[in-house]
This record gives sequence, C-alpha cells and structure tokens, in this order.
Amino acid sequence: MSKQLAFYFDQTRCMGCSTCVVACKSWNNVKPGKASWRKLSSKESGTFPDVKIFNLVMSCNHCANPACTAACPVGAIYKRDEDGIVIVNRDLCQSIKACAVACPYGAPQFADDASEPVKQASWAVAHPMQKCTMCWDRQAEGLQPSCVASCPQRALDFGTAEEIAAKYPTAVRTVVGFPQTDKDSNGNTLKSGDTVPSIFFKPKA
Repeated sequence: MSKQLAFYFDQTRCMGCSTCVVACKSWNNVKPGKASWRKLSSKESGTFPDVKIFNLVMSCNHCANPACTAACPVGAIYKRDEDGIVIVNRDLCQSIKACAVACPYGAPQFADDASEPVKQASWAVAHPMQKCTMCWDRQAEGLQPSCVASCPQRALDFGTAEEIAAKYPTAVRTVVGFPQTDKDSNGNTLKSGDTVPSIFFKPKA
C-alpha cells in the first residue's frame, strides 16, 4: 500500500452541530432514514454546575487492519492499495451483515436506498451495505471530503497518516466515547486483531 489516508478530529472544537453529518448525507445522496455514514454521539460527565460534554463525530475509520474485510464471507469489502480507503462492492454484497457485527465503530449501514448514493459504485443488490468512502470522488477533483469541508469549527481534517502526525504532533489515538479498537460491536475480542483505525484526535480535557 503506497499510503494510508486518515481523519483528524479535534474534540475541543466540535460543538455538536451535525453539519458534517448532513453534508455527508447530502453529497452522497444517502436517502433520509436510519443510514448515516457519519454519526454524532455525546457523553456527559460531572454534575451541575460542573458538567462537561464530549462530542464525537465518526464514520468509517478506514482501518489499517479492517475487521469488516476479514469478516465478509463473500469478499465484498476491500482496501484500496493506493490510499488505504476501505470500499464495499455493493454488487457482491449479500446483506449478510457480518461486517456490521465485526466493526467496532458502527460504520456499515443497511437501509432502503432507492437512489444511487455513490457516483462510482453500482447499486445492483437490494439493501446492500453502504458506508463512508472518504469522498474518493471529491478527492479525485482535488476537494476535501464533504464532512471536512463543511465543518464550521474546523474540527475535522484529513490527509495521509504521516501528514496528520506531522501537522498535529500532539494528536492521540483515542478520545472519550471512542470504542475499543480490538473489540467487535458486541464487545468480543476480534480474531482478526486490533483494527488500527486511521484516525487521530485532539482530546477534550
């Protein structure tokens, strides 16, 4: 693999406005409903008047060792050699949903989709898996992913893992609310090992 693209999330900047969530759905034409390629969650700590809120917006983390690829029995999910983006081939997907169980981050989405959300993908199968593509179509035009470009607080960024590490030298690999990287959605240890998600953080104290 020539490079690994990664996200960066500054938890101190995020105000939980959901602009990135809406921008992602809009750009990718994801039909209104339960499917959301990027999701916002919040955790509270403390008691009034000393209360803190920790926001986390997360999509597919395009892991270095994706659990979804290892779990898919029909080989519908693959990792691109040129940039490390994890992609689902919806023509092959049979909605078995083993990927959804394996993924610690809730990235695989299953929902009704009458339209064609991904410009570079065929949607031949009824209700196959869909997920963040890190806006590979926007990147091909020299644009940032829609979530990054839309964030009014500049809480999101992306680049190669090396670029992110150099640009944000104090970045860490986890924040409040982030799942365990070696556990599946049910909390079981992944047989495929730690997923090594391609995301860096600035945590909120």
